[in-house]
Amino acid sequence: MSTPFTIEPDGGATRWWPRRVRLDDAARGVGYEFDRPLRTWVAGCIDEVVGVISQAEAAAGEGRWVIGFVTYEAARAFDAAFPVAEPSATLPLAWFCAFEERREVPLAEPPTSGPFVDGVVRTHGSAWYRDGVQQVRELIATGGVYQVNLTDRVRCRLVADPFDLYRSMVSTQGGSFNAFLDLGEAVVASASPELFLRIDGDTITTRPMKGTRRRHGRPDTDRLLADELRESEKDRAENVMIVDLLRNDLSRLSSPGGVSVPDLFRVERYETVWQLTSTVQATLRPDVGLADVFAATFPCGSITGAPKVAAMRAIARLEPSPRGLYCGAIGMITPSHDGARPSSIWSVAIRTAVIDAADGRVEFASGGGITYDSVPADEDDELESKVAVLRSARPAFELFETLRLDEHGARNLPLHLRRLAASAEYFGFRCDVAAIEAEVLAAVVPLVAHRLRIVLDRRGRHRLEISALEDAPDHVRLGVATERVRSDDPFLCHKTTRRAIYDRARSANSAADDVLLVNERDEVVETTVANLLYRLGAAWFTPPLTSGGLPGVGRDVQLQAGAVVERVLPLHELAACDELAVVSSLRGRRSAAILQG
Repeated sequence: MSTPFTIEPDGGATRWWPRRVRLDDAARGVGYEFDRPLRTWVAGCIDEVVGVISQAEAAAGEGRWVIGFVTYEAARAFDAAFPVAEPSATLPLAWFCAFEERREVPLAEPPTSGPFVDGVVRTHGSAWYRDGVQQVRELIATGGVYQVNLTDRVRCRLVADPFDLYRSMVSTQGGSFNAFLDLGEAVVASASPELFLRIDGDTITTRPMKGTRRRHGRPDTDRLLADELRESEKDRAENVMIVDLLRNDLSRLSSPGGVSVPDLFRVERYETVWQLTSTVQATLRPDVGLADVFAATFPCGSITGAPKVAAMRAIARLEPSPRGLYCGAIGMITPSHDGARPSSIWSVAIRTAVIDAADGRVEFASGGGITYDSVPADEDDELESKVAVLRSARPAFELFETLRLDEHGARNLPLHLRRLAASAEYFGFRCDVAAIEAEVLAAVVPLVAHRLRIVLDRRGRHRLEISALEDAPDHVRLGVATERVRSDDPFLCHKTTRRAIYDRARSANSAADDVLLVNERDEVVETTVANLLYRLGAAWFTPPLTSGGLPGVGRDVQLQAGAVVERVLPLHELAACDELAVVSSLRGRRSAAILQG
């Protein structure tokens, strides 16, 4: 075995010397910056990988903080039977760095402006992926493999600071295993939600993710999708295949009877997807080191399939390019003393972007576990939902509610707080409803009507904004937007500060007082600031929430009073309506008409 290439600060070499290393745990709301790098270990070939891991663990045993990664193609270092592609030159096979200090810092704040990437395209595309799914199904039918994790590559161009992209990914994904590694030539921005390994004393834990549903903007539909995932026989079968594989992997490190499954089929929520997870634990034998752990478990079975060697053989045949860091592992080894086993935590490197510092090229990838029951179109849709963490990388947004504040107090306050709490739950915002309510009730009651805006950020910080209520027409002239909206768009189903679609509609219809939005099915949804009411004959109706749009408080009051009922309004029926009106909690019900000419 050759000696790993090492770099020390006084050695004159600077390649792969870290410029900035940071980890963020969005679930706990905390980040860590690592300072004063002392030495790096870099594996440039397969023979060096095991030595790099062992030396990194030894450095942690001497009281150092160690951060590192192992790429997917490093798998052959642990088992020569693992077939992998030729490694990419973008990153070394494995990299570790020992640091003198770790500082606890606030969680990385989402950036205030964007965009961050441009030209997001899949390298091989939907047709290739669907054909690959079918090939896997045919392979499974022969009996050689039960499940294969098939992936596609995604490429785009960075148009912002790499750390801004990372901050946006952390905010969008909201998971526990986020890592930013600026290594000079390349930058890693990872927002992985998946735990590969946690070693704490003699206990080792893994929590594979297998099973996905795209989230829906409407909370009730979203919950149904979560329930569907939890009860899905196909997804449970996929999940338990990987659980069994990982139980077998961990049994190689444990005494007989030392492996358990304390949690099976837990549904976890992320901003763009629901994920089905399970937890496997084992008690490590005293003689087991970190390199032994990797030899028994790497790469994680959730991103290979089962049996592992057969699945990796299929991956090597079907995927025309190396995975690189994607589907490898990123981790932290914590300091230990007196010969104690260092604790460590490792993510599966999914939702991970690798940026070429020279030209801004971004490499990303995504995929899913394919079984015989897989439907190619559905698997392709699942892949797209996972790529959304990159496609939807965006600036920070806040939730808000707008109320009428007058001599009677804050109008419809309980309904607004209920909607705010529901949106906070959907997006994973912290929300202290009691504190907000107390502050609103303590607000000075004006003699004339004012606008009260309750604004909430992701960390649960809120503020009240009170301003004069500007004049508005009693009769509203409506334009009709030509740009279609998506009925499942969460930013139409919840009231947020991300209002570009509304701004574009108003800009394109500047002569109108307000603008009607229309969805992808040519159904009228709402206006940019109010819900629509329409009369056919003697009956009044409002578009249902399945058409998209906000569950308006004023609309809810009208429904509860029996003044209107829900009915889809196709765009071609708009001209046949006998009467139109708009309603909001702020201004109540006002008459409306389509602006002519």
